[in-house]
Amino acid sequence: MKTKIASLLFFLFGSLSLYAAEITIPQITVHGTAVKKVTPDTMNWYLTIQNKGKNLSAVAKDHTKNVQAVIAILKNLKVPEDKLQTANMRFGENWTYRNNSSVKDGYLATTNIQFDITDFTKYNTLWMELSKNNSVSINGVYYDHSKRIEFQNETRKEALLIAKEKAKALAETLGSNIGEPLLIEEDAPGRNSPHLTNRIEFKTNSYEPSGSGIAPGQISIKMHVNATFRLVSAKK
Repeated sequence: MKTKIASLLFFLFGSLSLYAAEITIPQITVHGTAVKKVTPDTMNWYLTIQNKGKNLSAVAKDHTKNVQAVIAILKNLKVPEDKLQTANMRFGENWTYRNNSSVKDGYLATTNIQFDITDFTKYNTLWMELSKNNSVSINGVYYDHSKRIEFQNETRKEALLIAKEKAKALAETLGSNIGEPLLIEEDAPGRNSPHLTNRIEFKTNSYEPSGSGIAPGQISIKMHVNATFRLVSAKK
């Protein structure tokens, strides 16, 4: 028992010593943010097809027809098959909330469809054709760029250089320099999601496809990094 306690105390004191050594290293931590604005060349569409009814078999049958009808519209408009995906197909009981309680109200069937287009002149046609089907809901339409990953890689490097320059400027203000990097990390990927951070910037001189009713504007590809550098005293 005494041996176990001694081992535990040794481990704890050893860990504390290492931690103390780490925090005594003079260091500076900064955040770097870089933004690249690009004109989008892709439009991402997200749809949901939903049917309700009293008979499950009839609901499933009608739902299949509606899904096939939507896919037919997309194929007629030359949406590439590799850019078209159906997902989350399901059916089951439909429950609604009435008089402070859940009540079964027939059945429902749903399917999600996601597709991309690069010809923005098809926007109006898609919008109007899809609106003819009462079972279709458009969950969202987002601008993107086919070279997003490449732009993100470039912007990430720029963000790191910005962080380095920021750390250098702060250190020099205190009469010091920065040494080697001790830690480099990128902020959570979710912050760089095109659907969260990229916003359309409408400008009076933006290109607008004739009759499309939209203006692509520009989207922002933003990257954030955190960097920690050793703080070194300037030589006199």
